[in-house]
Amino acid sequence: MFVWLFVLPLLVAVPLHLSVLAIHLSNTPSLGPDQFTPIAIFAAALIIVYGSLRALRYRGTFSFPAVALALCGIGLVTQYRIGTISSMQITSASQLALPLGIVIMLGTYWLGRYGRISRLEPFWLVFLALSVIVIIFVLVAGRKYRGAVYLPGNINPAEIIKPLLIIFIASMLSGHRLLLRRSFLGIPLPPLNILVTVGALWAPPMLLLIAQGDMGMFALMNATLIVMLYAVTNRSAYLLGGLAGIFTLAHLLIPLSSRGRARLAAWLNPFDAATSTGWQPLQALVALYTGGFWGTGFGGGSPGVVPIVESDFAYIIIGEELGLIGCACIVLLFCTLIVSGMRVAERTDNHYRATVATGIIACLGLQTLLNIGGVVKAIPLTGIPLPFISHGGSSLVTTLLMPGIILAISDDRPPAKTKKRGSLKAREKTGCKEKTGGRSKKGCTQKKGSMRCLTSFKHQSQPQISAKRRVVSTKSFHDTSAGIP
Repeated sequence: MFVWLFVLPLLVAVPLHLSVLAIHLSNTPSLGPDQFTPIAIFAAALIIVYGSLRALRYRGTFSFPAVALALCGIGLVTQYRIGTISSMQITSASQLALPLGIVIMLGTYWLGRYGRISRLEPFWLVFLALSVIVIIFVLVAGRKYRGAVYLPGNINPAEIIKPLLIIFIASMLSGHRLLLRRSFLGIPLPPLNILVTVGALWAPPMLLLIAQGDMGMFALMNATLIVMLYAVTNRSAYLLGGLAGIFTLAHLLIPLSSRGRARLAAWLNPFDAATSTGWQPLQALVALYTGGFWGTGFGGGSPGVVPIVESDFAYIIIGEELGLIGCACIVLLFCTLIVSGMRVAERTDNHYRATVATGIIACLGLQTLLNIGGVVKAIPLTGIPLPFISHGGSSLVTTLLMPGIILAISDDRPPAKTKKRGSLKAREKTGCKEKTGGRSKKGCTQKKGSMRCLTSFKHQSQPQISAKRRVVSTKSFHDTSAGIP
């Protein structure tokens, strides 16, 4: 099964890279070493993952890491095609995102495997405090850029709050799951003190996200909370009520943000602002229309006319150059990733680990839905990047951290300890002295004062059995020989 960690990612990434090289050769009849940068980086990452999981004797699911690595390969080749990765020289911190993310993913798996993820459950307050500290730090030390807040170097450490808040809320929900399941006539009726406690703890990071103006992260984390609550309680009323609450909050909060109002107006009627906020979604729709069913060929389109196409609109590159077929394949890969992750959560025999896995998979799935939905104009733009594919160092590192947790939960059972065979002297003390053909016979029992072998031999005659060596106690021998004259 380890071979799939190589086969599937390479089957996806290599043809795309060869297509880009073919387009390059049609324009410039030479290839330099820099043209092989993405595939070299990706092959090195695959070798590291393969060797590490083999050395650590990984026994979990293989479909999840294989699909995640395939999506990473697509993202790496896509960024190379758009020009964000052009040579082996490191010109920005984002070029180190994939190697660093792979190391963090493997380190997370190694630290959390064999059920050690459950040790995080008592420290829920620490993870809540860390998420609040990170958001406050970004608000104080960051600067506004493209409607979001970044640190110098366009680093957005607020991405790390996604796994932090998931681990925190998983402790709260799994610890009170029985109380949260209480209902009357299908209507959830949990104790009021539980609702007040969870709401009071969840409110500080959400209020800070509103103050930061990151409405996309606000919507993503609240939607993830609703999915986790539904998975823990199996009460559809939580799901319906949560969705109604999200739409109500969006209706109340979007008018308070200038960025939110602009995005909503561009979504409702982009032609009214075709030269300002509506330019990006309109160009994205034109690129999708140009791609058609089969696309223009990977490397043969002009996705650069779409502003910030390498980040929030990376899906447009796939749509224009690989067409509807390529978009369907991307969606199929994400669906496979989500289904594989949910199977990990379903097979886990620990409530806390199952809740954490559900939260991580829900976050990745909802993030994909928000990005693709905004790009194709099904919902307003949220500024959420496409997992594994969009350009952004902090986003990719955080995204690879979450699969590391899934790998650890998947491999949550320590290997069985094998009992070592005792020494010959130890076996002699237990009475198993009889050997035949160099192998010890089973079924030897030791009695007080005598020892007899109870093993029966098939297809052997009576003389052969009587010719076997018999073990007789000293006491019985003297009793028998006493009657000899």
